[in-house]
Amino acid sequence: MTPERHRWFDNWLGAQGPTLRQLVAEITATVDQHERLAGSRTRQRRESDLRHHLAAVETTVANLAYAVVMPPDTGRVAILTGNGRKGGTRYDNPALGKPFRGLLSRLGDLGVVRWVNSPQRREASSLAPTESFSRTVRAAGIDLADFCRQAEEELVILSRKTRQRVSDGVVTARTLVDYDDTAESIAIRDTVRGLNAFLGEADITFVDDGNGPVDSHSRAMARYFTLVDGDGEPRFDRNGRLFGGFWQNLRTDRRQGIRIEGESVTNLDFSSMFPRLAYASAGATAPDGDLYSMSGLEGHRRAVKMAVNCLLMDDFHRSTWPSELVTSTDDGDATAILPPGWTVKRTKDAILHKHPALRPCFGVGLGLTLMHTESQILVRVLEEMKAKKLVALGLHDGLLVARSRAHEARLMMEVASREVTSTGIPVTVQA
Repeated sequence: MTPERHRWFDNWLGAQGPTLRQLVAEITATVDQHERLAGSRTRQRRESDLRHHLAAVETTVANLAYAVVMPPDTGRVAILTGNGRKGGTRYDNPALGKPFRGLLSRLGDLGVVRWVNSPQRREASSLAPTESFSRTVRAAGIDLADFCRQAEEELVILSRKTRQRVSDGVVTARTLVDYDDTAESIAIRDTVRGLNAFLGEADITFVDDGNGPVDSHSRAMARYFTLVDGDGEPRFDRNGRLFGGFWQNLRTDRRQGIRIEGESVTNLDFSSMFPRLAYASAGATAPDGDLYSMSGLEGHRRAVKMAVNCLLMDDFHRSTWPSELVTSTDDGDATAILPPGWTVKRTKDAILHKHPALRPCFGVGLGLTLMHTESQILVRVLEEMKAKKLVALGLHDGLLVARSRAHEARLMMEVASREVTSTGIPVTVQA
């Protein structure tokens, strides 16, 4: 039987709205009374244990309430309840350590949660709100504005990427890296926290388009950095992209439902950003026009873009393309795949015929460094926009802004790219 894939329990979801906070307080009091009556607790918790207990109740109630307001596809939320290393690294919520299983058991006794243990290997345990709890949430009028991120959540994520050989090829694995804070990591975190606070107060909504609910209050981002084989001490100069905002995972056609200060949005996109950054790293100037336009590959722009990005990301000599470059996609977009006969060598030769300056940039693992430069440009733009009260939603190589401020934002993006790379990257405006 194929394991069910539930939405994951959010270890850092919290309550900020008065109605939800009141529900958390009531359930906390009920849990404490249950412990006294059952005789499971005869003395007060230590200060740190009490703090973790209160946080665990808040996180659990918030997740259950969120499952009522934004129901998961399967009706349940996956959760890991093993004692393991929970609380052992900067990424773990210490409130969800060893006593957490006992809390879930008590909440089950109180009719708040239905807890289902893992039914088979490779399938996590899961939670679901009971019907009585769900009725309470609905009657209280709890909505998406009542939820928040807990302040202790880590916003600077560092992982190590390694390649491992398996029987049918090579797979890439990523593991989180715990690290000691430095002045650099603290400054990065403070910047992201400031951007999140600004977005948290902004007037951002989503117009219902009939294609499922969208949580327009889910705006908190984190910066993700990467270590590769050979890296020793933690460093923060590879990758660095911002992830987390609700708009990033929305299909492109659904983004038309976003409103910033009541206005529809415009997509401002750095034109051919990755190859332009590669040109800048090589000390060369990119030619004018569309850098992904290749002779013989007209009508396959998305595929050319992916091929260029693969060659820039690779730190090895590639002999085959990833399957998504040669296999038709579900959306039937012919521009996303290479035509038959376009091998790695043939495609690479065509790219270098147009861009000979990029030859030293291929196969040397430059991509993560380019991604960091890209992220530095975007963070600089977002910081400048925050200072000018201009709300923008980051898309790695572009932004979503209110239409009335598109011209202003475009100029700021071009200035930031010039300041970071010493060369201007043109910005295109898309509806």
